[in-house]
Amino acid sequence: MEKIVYQVWKQDSDSLEEFKNFLLIDLPNTLKSSVTELQINIADDDVSDASGLIQSNYSPSPNAIIFLKIPSFYFFENDFLDFFQKVKKIEGFIVSESIVLEDEKKNKLGERTEGFSQIVFLEKPENMNKHEWFEHWTHYHTKIAIETQSNFIYVQNTIVRPLQNTSENFIAIIEECFPHDAMSDPAVFYNAANNPDLLLKNTQIMMDSCTKFIDFTKIEVIPTSRYRII
Repeated sequence: MEKIVYQVWKQDSDSLEEFKNFLLIDLPNTLKSSVTELQINIADDDVSDASGLIQSNYSPSPNAIIFLKIPSFYFFENDFLDFFQKVKKIEGFIVSESIVLEDEKKNKLGERTEGFSQIVFLEKPENMNKHEWFEHWTHYHTKIAIETQSNFIYVQNTIVRPLQNTSENFIAIIEECFPHDAMSDPAVFYNAANNPDLLLKNTQIMMDSCTKFIDFTKIEVIPTSRYRII
């Protein structure tokens, strides 16, 4: 079984609504016999309140991120060729998935996940080797990420290999879902509603950890609407 993550940019001539309908209606019909799971994340108007959370060092950010699972990429690639012709640009990555946190009541199939989903693409700082980077991420930062934030889904995807020679040198992709009000309220985001002291504490703990393994000049943070389709 392989999990693939695609960054997708729409054609300039397509409206975001047309692109969204294509992804949520046409694409699942095309892929339903090929994939075992399909999740589509779209940077649409429903997450406009989260614009302050966007971090983009490789502008323009993708309009959507597609997550799918298949028995083997070897047999899948040709099934996806037609899709390549309908978008402006696509960058794919085969990943290894680790589901750290998942509230099944908020992770329903066939509908928009409540709140919003923040997708983060990370590169490794030049002053760290891969072992050091993953040691910090998995054995130190993971606990902090789920204790200082209001996320109810937290998935770590380690990139196994890129599918295009032009892809950025990302090392990992994070999926995390937050309540709706966390889009614009830092106190909700950092699980500290009506508690200024806890907000300051959680923010500081989180940022201290992030600065130890994240190069903020090489990061993409994209708030999205999340749809589990298959």
